[in-house]
Amino acid sequence: MSITEEKARVSFRTDQKLKDDAIKVLSDMQLDLTTAFNLFLDQVVKQNKLPFEVTNETAEDKELREIKKRVTQGVLDAELSKGMIADEYLRQLKSKKAAL
Repeated sequence: MSITEEKARVSFRTDQKLKDDAIKVLSDMQLDLTTAFNLFLDQVVKQNKLPFEVTNETAEDKELREIKKRVTQGVLDAELSKGMIADEYLRQLKSKKAAL
């Protein structure tokens, strides 16, 4: 016996350029809008939230923030290692990695 799921039609308004751009991106991923929206809704239900972070931060802003974080950590690591012998510094570095 086959169980069929009732299908619902969803209609909403969006900017035409946004829709066209999304179709191009999804096409490169071998997806259509219907499949993409079903994936989105499935993740909303599974995660009980939006499946992504809503932010005004651009990819470039995020990358710059990560670079600054790494540079700051590198400076701190360098300051901590002043006057240390190499073996001691490497032991500390290994213990930091193990803690992660």
